[in-house]
Amino acid sequence: MKKLTYLLFFVLVVLASNSYAQELSPCGTQLGISSWLRDFQARPSGSPRNDETLYVPLQIHVVGNDDGVGYMSKLTVMRSFCTLNNDFADANIQFFLANPIHYIDNSTYYEHDFDGGYDMMTEHNFPNAINCYIVQDPAGNCGYFFPGVDGIALSKSCTQPNDHTWAHEVGHFLSLPHPFYGWEDENITPDQPAPDFVNGWQVEKLDGSNCNNAGDGFCDTPPDYLSYRWSCNVTGTSNVVQQDPNGEDFVSDGTLFMSYSNSGCKNRFSLDQIAAMQANILEERPNLLTVAPAAGSLVIPETENITVLSPAPAALIEGSSVRLAWQPVPNATHYLVQVNPFSIFSIVFNEFIVDEPALTFTNLLSAETFFWRIFPFNAYNTCGSFTRPANFDTGNVTASQDLLAGEQLRVTPNPSGSGQVFLELESRSSGPAVWQVLNLQGQVLQTQSFQAITGSQRIPISTLQLPTGLYLLRLQLHDRMAVEKFLLN
Repeated sequence: MKKLTYLLFFVLVVLASNSYAQELSPCGTQLGISSWLRDFQARPSGSPRNDETLYVPLQIHVVGNDDGVGYMSKLTVMRSFCTLNNDFADANIQFFLANPIHYIDNSTYYEHDFDGGYDMMTEHNFPNAINCYIVQDPAGNCGYFFPGVDGIALSKSCTQPNDHTWAHEVGHFLSLPHPFYGWEDENITPDQPAPDFVNGWQVEKLDGSNCNNAGDGFCDTPPDYLSYRWSCNVTGTSNVVQQDPNGEDFVSDGTLFMSYSNSGCKNRFSLDQIAAMQANILEERPNLLTVAPAAGSLVIPETENITVLSPAPAALIEGSSVRLAWQPVPNATHYLVQVNPFSIFSIVFNEFIVDEPALTFTNLLSAETFFWRIFPFNAYNTCGSFTRPANFDTGNVTASQDLLAGEQLRVTPNPSGSGQVFLELESRSSGPAVWQVLNLQGQVLQTQSFQAITGSQRIPISTLQLPTGLYLLRLQLHDRMAVEKFLLN
């Protein structure tokens, strides 16, 4: 019966859509062209590209609300960090995890304005690293770099593995302005020649005659006047045709990470941008320079068929916990472990990061088959793959988390559209208990402790802040647990 419930839940999750979305501005960075960058761009030959890879420490902060709800998943963080390094590979700049992920529980920082972002970074920045904060809403933007405190804030929704907001904001950190510099928050009139100046800054011309003193100051990034999110065509350029001050028609280059084109368009920094970022690290941020890792130490071999040491495949576990252990993976310093009550991992119920090839997993349900897999990584390489899932079974254990005979958990009304549901509990014992509301991604959205009583109990739960969709209510009562689905319409 439990297996059927899990499978039904999975099917509903796959079919459901996430209706909770907020339109965010592409970037909130208010960055002028620094005196250092102006000096760099004025050098007779600029600065040649460094052919040696620069390794730069980066500190990831994952922010949730006061209750520890809303974190970006560990796997998404790893995948997105991999994308960041791939985006900088051609620049010979690679980032590594300076320390483990730093978690912050603060609702003010989770959805903040610029003052809140300043306070967050002032309070939590780690020294000698690029500090990046992944939050729900960074001042209404997909992201921003705050020069005053040297920190980067990123929205979860814009920092997925297929996004390039992270690369864009790190570009700002390393001195790069937008290619449309001067046009921020300005509207263009595409069918008329652009003015010679906008906001006191020269407007770049198509012929390149003022490229060192207009736009972003780089001569290999063509004119771009589009300071809003836009989609590119198959050639990677804008559909909007603009006119420079000479009346020459042109389209914007959407392949540049520093533009405002959609993430699907972006794939590069220009050679001059790369040279500037490298020089900025070497000249302005020498505290970020580190010794290159030993050759070959970053590569993690294919791990699909890693050797499991315990438990044996399909082993029957009698008890409330199990020790998962596996053969160490060469060059892996950490492992992301996922444990699920079904074999498909599109939704993950349990996720851990450990620094040894073993994990003790507790809170086992009785009479269930569990599947688990691992993702080896190190501070430099989070681009690997998962092992093939292993599995084990649980018997009818004494410390089961199932409710006792005669006990029952219900959610009423179900479905509900009233802004409130009730947890209805029939319990054979009293004592401390905890309920949690989880979304379709397995994230805890609400949690509350309460005192369970023997007999019947009815507890109101507000759903006013939850969008329509399918949710789980999870109850922990002593050594027992129950989960019920409910629908908001």
